[in-house]
Amino acid sequence: MNAHAAHPPAKCSRSEEADNYRPVVAQLNDRWRVIVCSAGMQWVLQRRTGERHGKARWEGRSFCRTGEALNRLSHTHASAIDPIAAAVLASLPERITDRSSQHGEDGGYCD
Repeated sequence: MNAHAAHPPAKCSRSEEADNYRPVVAQLNDRWRVIVCSAGMQWVLQRRTGERHGKARWEGRSFCRTGEALNRLSHTHASAIDPIAAAVLASLPERITDRSSQHGEDGGYCD
């Protein structure tokens, strides 16, 4: 039996606070992540704040339109950042209006 056939793909949420929200740009560590807001206008630095209905809940801490601000605030608030996530943050465009680079490696969208 195919293991993938036993479990249907997880449905993505449109709620930014949901654990299965997309697009996630980078998972900084187990308590911090960066997403693109639902309007695509800013990056949001989020902190995991507990659970709702048995799933992680995320809360926006900082809302950034520039890569410089996002990098600075991420290092200020998240402390230890995964090296791969740090490289993703460093590769972001100067401003989020450059939509070609604002999403995570999966393109940021659910199927």
